[in-house]
Order: sequence, then C-alpha cells, then structure tokens
Amino acid sequence: MISKLAYLTSPQPGRYIFNFQPFGSDALTSVEIAPDQMRNILNDGITHWLRNSLHRVPLHTNTKETQDERAPRA
Repeated sequence: MISKLAYLTSPQPGRYIFNFQPFGSDALTSVEIAPDQMRNILNDGITHWLRNSLHRVPLHTNTKETQDERAPRA
C-alpha cells in the first residue's frame, strides 16, 4: 500500500502512533506500535535512507576519455 500521508506521533513517553492515509481514501488510520517496533522502524529507515541518499562515485570508469588518459604516451 502506498500512502499519500504518513507520520509518527508520540502522545506519551514510550508510546508511538503511526498515522497514515492511503491514496484514494479520506480516512486517516492510526496504529499504536510497541517501543521495540519503533526502534526497528527507525533503524531500518535510517539505514535505507543513508544507502539511497548518498551519491556514490564510481571507482573506475570505462569511458573513452579514461582509456585515453591511461594509454601510454609516446
């Protein structure tokens, strides 16, 4: 399911509520999640975000320009 709106709230210390509104629905659904589940969501979410938000620079490229630069000069 893809949501058009999703957010977390914490009404009290140690209580976590996941709120979401699926596409095509006007209803907001709220689900309480346990502290262990919250830790897992944060851990997995941050790991996923870091992996996908960094622009990795390739170590080696095989373009024509790179090959020309590596060729011995006469």
